[in-house]
Amino acid sequence: MANVDKTLLIMGSLIRFLLLLFLSLVLTFSWSNFSFNGVMAVSPQLLQGEQQAREFYQQGNINRAIESWLTIVEDYQKQGNMLGQGRVLSYLALAYGHLGQWEKADSSINKSLNILQSQPQDGTVSSTLAEAWNIQGTLFLAKGNPLAALSSWEEATVTYEKVEKSSGILRTNINQARALQALGLYTQACQKLGKNLFDQELKCDSLTVDNIELILSNNLNSLEQAGWLSLAQILRKKGDLETSQAILDRILDQVTSQETKADILLNIGQSLELQNDFEGAKNSYQQSIITATNFESKVKAQLTKLNLLIIQKSWSEAHELLISLENNLLRLTLNQTKVDSQIYLANLLLKWSNLSDTSNLSPSWKMVKNLLENAQKQAESLAYEKGIIYATGDLGELYEKLATNQLCQYNNVANNLEDCSKKYRFIDTNQINLDSNQLNQKAKQLTEQALIRSQSQQRPNITYVLQWQLGRILHRLNSEQEAIAAYLESVRNLQALTVDLATNRDNQFSFQEKVEPVYRELLSLLLPKNNQEIVNQENLEEARQQVESFQVAQLNNFFNDICVTNEPVDVGKVDPGAAIIYPIILSDRLAVILSLPDQSLAVHITKITQEKLENQVRQFRYNVVIRSQREFFNDAKVLHEWLVKPFLETLEKYSIKTLVFVPDGILRNAPMNALYDGKKYLIENYKVALSPGLTLLSPEMLQKQGLTTLFAGLTETFEQEEFIPLLYVKQELKSIQKKVPNTALINEEFTLNNLNNKLNNQSFPIVHFATHGQFSSQFEETFIVAWDSYINVLELERILKENDPTGSSPIELLILSACETASGDSRAALGLAGFAVRAGARSTLATLWSVNDQAAAEIIGEFYKQLSDNKLSKAEALRQAQLTMLKNRWYKHPFYWSAYTLLGNWL
Repeated sequence: MANVDKTLLIMGSLIRFLLLLFLSLVLTFSWSNFSFNGVMAVSPQLLQGEQQAREFYQQGNINRAIESWLTIVEDYQKQGNMLGQGRVLSYLALAYGHLGQWEKADSSINKSLNILQSQPQDGTVSSTLAEAWNIQGTLFLAKGNPLAALSSWEEATVTYEKVEKSSGILRTNINQARALQALGLYTQACQKLGKNLFDQELKCDSLTVDNIELILSNNLNSLEQAGWLSLAQILRKKGDLETSQAILDRILDQVTSQETKADILLNIGQSLELQNDFEGAKNSYQQSIITATNFESKVKAQLTKLNLLIIQKSWSEAHELLISLENNLLRLTLNQTKVDSQIYLANLLLKWSNLSDTSNLSPSWKMVKNLLENAQKQAESLAYEKGIIYATGDLGELYEKLATNQLCQYNNVANNLEDCSKKYRFIDTNQINLDSNQLNQKAKQLTEQALIRSQSQQRPNITYVLQWQLGRILHRLNSEQEAIAAYLESVRNLQALTVDLATNRDNQFSFQEKVEPVYRELLSLLLPKNNQEIVNQENLEEARQQVESFQVAQLNNFFNDICVTNEPVDVGKVDPGAAIIYPIILSDRLAVILSLPDQSLAVHITKITQEKLENQVRQFRYNVVIRSQREFFNDAKVLHEWLVKPFLETLEKYSIKTLVFVPDGILRNAPMNALYDGKKYLIENYKVALSPGLTLLSPEMLQKQGLTTLFAGLTETFEQEEFIPLLYVKQELKSIQKKVPNTALINEEFTLNNLNNKLNNQSFPIVHFATHGQFSSQFEETFIVAWDSYINVLELERILKENDPTGSSPIELLILSACETASGDSRAALGLAGFAVRAGARSTLATLWSVNDQAAAEIIGEFYKQLSDNKLSKAEALRQAQLTMLKNRWYKHPFYWSAYTLLGNWL
């Protein structure tokens, strides 16, 4: 499989590592709290035998423990001691699970539960039954079935609550959180832990570094330490790296167990790596390796460190670590952890071969093959389905990459799906005896085997990757329709994974690797290669729908949350004079789809590489922003020829008055209204709007809702001194006050509390911020500036939605008249689109760059005049304001007026 999905694998593996660490806690607490009060007498010899077996288990002598417990179970059977049988059978299940003997483990735990449930339930029996449920949950999660684990742990919690055993209740709630984490339900897991770890009413999402200092005790027991460690992991996945780090630092000083300390050091390293502190992360990983006393913990830390060394291209250090890692892998007990570790190492070696600059420093493809084949056989011996699927699918990926290498020996590009400059380098490539077609056939066979298993197991997170992989292989085998079908199935499974992809912070860092290529490669197959190719309307409509879905996926990913659903509006019913233009950036061409009301879709292809297109767009924007005298005209004309000129006759034929762009990638940063046909700007011929996709709120005209405006702005310096004063904001306000009813918050009045109060006391169809702000591709860095603070996009959303909790009176127009996209951030305009969507406004008027303060007052004043006096739509009012600026000799350069962009509802 494509190694983009290995985050999911290694996270599952890390969870199992944690469970193995936690097993000692499970047994220690259940044994130390066990009481024989109220049950039949037990011989001292049997009790001594149980104790000795426990010691064997804790020392890692699992087989000796099993041998002793089997003897003890037989003795309890002879005595008719049902409670003793049930208790020791649950221990046996745990031991068998540790060895990966799952049939015996399942048989033992089921017998244990049947026996214990059949007994009269007093305090001792119920406690033992609860512990058996707890152990069954542990086994389920270790086998990769978190849903079943959650159910068992819920039973355990209920049973512990009946006997009011607080340590058991806490332990099983921590385990429930682990299951929720494995299911990708991070918010629910966080709430579960918060409810059980805090003495006071404090929501998990409200944790900060400061209140951690207050609520995290300096005397945690080992069970509480495990709970806080789980919470730190969940917070890291949710993106709260600072609070996660604070928790880890606090509990590190308290732990006495070397294995727990090693795991905390590993987690600290992962947090540091996410914060780009690579040296700190590497040091923390090394400390974890040194501290760990068992080979599983060492291997886990070594794999994590090797991944970082590969990213850093520290090949010599990586070679040295690999030798030690291979030796430790051989010492691992045969279980799922060993299988997962080999699969993950194989993928790290594939990653290594992809990043290596020279074959001399590359790994061996035969080593990758051997690791995966060994993992496959071992997984089959364990009946470990997930391991079988990954190992088989990854073997398919290996053969796919080898086929690409072979093909690239004779062609510069491997069928447009993979640039040969990114080929995989192995030291033993010359030992491949199959041609590219044979290798692809082998890859197809293995991928299909893995896919059948994955589908039968209902694992969409693996299935979508396998379908994507199969689509690529089928494309290279020239089976185009089958390839499209595979890609479509992959996208459908991706959409089923929406919650997991949006709420897992780890996925935030790999969206462009895991998700975006699936959509773009599918679009490349659906869309024509050139303008001579016969257009397939069915494929074209599918492509348009996939563009819409991709736009939604990007916004959900931007917010690390589900904030948009795909509910397109029928534009023909909304505005029969509007055309929707979808530019689609592909690796080897630009495709532009034109959608008109009640007409067939049209498409135009421009043969250009993605790199050249992006350079052209950057140059266009740069020349506008620096106010070049003539250079921007040529850039604007080129973009007009790509995006609009091919459709001019059609637009005229159907009397189109409004162009709505659904921009892709870097085109979000381009001022579309300044495209130039050689004589006129686009804004001189059409109303222009942008949309992040046709997932609009109900498209009502602004005039129906009134123009009452809440205005908030800054004219003076304030605490955030890096921003210059906006001296013409008062002039902007005066022009608004002449035209519409308004409430104003200026300078020190513009605070977060005052804004909140105003919005709570009155509904405003228009909310206008004349203040500095920034749009970024990271929502944490997307904000506007108030007198006393930055207002993050999520904070603004909260304020606006509290003002309209039912959604019956949403803000019709949100105006951000002095904001800009983050410098050097090619995806920054996604923040603008995200701001518009998340704030809940039907439309947003914002600026792509920081405009001249005086010019802003002029254009905004004219915009309100057109809205108020002439009762125009938002798009037409903006157009007329921009045309007024264009006629002013001081402001006719597009720098002054083209930064203003209308997103969303243009009516």
